[in-house]
Amino acid sequence: VTSHLQNLFAMMATASTGHAFPTGGVLPKEETGAAKFIQENPLCDGRGCKVAIFDTGVDPGVAGLQVTSDGRPKIIDVVDCTGSGDVDMSEEKEIDKATNSVTGLSGRTLKLGTWNIPTNKVRVGLKRAFEIFPGGLKKRIATNRKTEFEESHRKAVTEAQRAIAEWDAAHKSPSEADRREKKDLEAVLDSLTEALEQFEDPGPVWDCLVFHDGDRWRAVVDTESSGDLTKVKPLTNFCDELQYGTVGGVTNTKDSAVLLNYALNIYEDGKVLCIACDAGAHGTHVAGIVAANFPDSPELNGVAPGAQIVACKIGDSRLGSMETGTGLIRALNHAKKMGCDLINLSYGESFTYENTGRVIEIITEFVNRHGITFVASAGNNGPALSTIGAPGGTASSII
Repeated sequence: VTSHLQNLFAMMATASTGHAFPTGGVLPKEETGAAKFIQENPLCDGRGCKVAIFDTGVDPGVAGLQVTSDGRPKIIDVVDCTGSGDVDMSEEKEIDKATNSVTGLSGRTLKLGTWNIPTNKVRVGLKRAFEIFPGGLKKRIATNRKTEFEESHRKAVTEAQRAIAEWDAAHKSPSEADRREKKDLEAVLDSLTEALEQFEDPGPVWDCLVFHDGDRWRAVVDTESSGDLTKVKPLTNFCDELQYGTVGGVTNTKDSAVLLNYALNIYEDGKVLCIACDAGAHGTHVAGIVAANFPDSPELNGVAPGAQIVACKIGDSRLGSMETGTGLIRALNHAKKMGCDLINLSYGESFTYENTGRVIEIITEFVNRHGITFVASAGNNGPALSTIGAPGGTASSII
């Protein structure tokens, strides 16, 4: 996202002035002394440090967040701490050996790939994509799907109107029985009119599968809603293999290039699958500021290109990327589990009393007990009351 914004600024500047935009100046590394520090201490660029990003999520496929300055993987885990990506996988089904398929909870026949499944059983679940899509993507897909629905709906209305007109032409002196037939035709038209008025789109619904390959749990998500999973690569917990999937298209839309990356995590012996994807671009932007590394364009680097990232999504997609106390506590536990040295929370809001609240108490206890540095944003408000937002300006344990 950082590089995307810089490229956008560059194109805008070039178009308006004819001169290339100085992309190296977008991030104020010179003004803050970060660039000079790394120049004088090239090995002190964050290498060996793990930074947890508590935010809307971090895109595992974005440029600049693939490798550290010393060649290690940049993003070492992606988790959704909000519950928005959770899928109930408690139901288990036997695979039909003759067809190598199983019936998903959507009712679709799911054709499986040549995967190693010693038990010949899979767990099945169902996920509404709108529960995890970022707000902008959800709006775009909903608009496209409604447009396509309206096109097919208009055709159906036209056919119903034509049927009534043809009936009228054929029945100049209708009997009572004939009139009942016309009422049926009119009822069809009324139903179509009402259907448009009450249109509500639940969004794409994805079948999910979880199975054990004899070594570890793996999962597959039918993001195309096609039922054909033969070419879909099963994924395991992101931190184990650092692999992710991509939503490349959504059915019933003309939009075939959604390009939403997601990671998978499997919990409770396969009974819970979590689809972790961004609730918005903010978290990826923050991760880029912290630790982006562009080997061929170092002017685009973040302040610590050697650091590794643990992406903890605390912005609930179902709540417009708003955080919850439960999500923050889960994120704290995961940061400790992953051995993070620093936590960055670029969320905040106005407050009335400082150093109060259950979440603040837990963060303070966590920092004091484990020695993890906790940094939070000051906010974008002011100058006035609440210029410094919570929790960044309200808790002594948070910088």
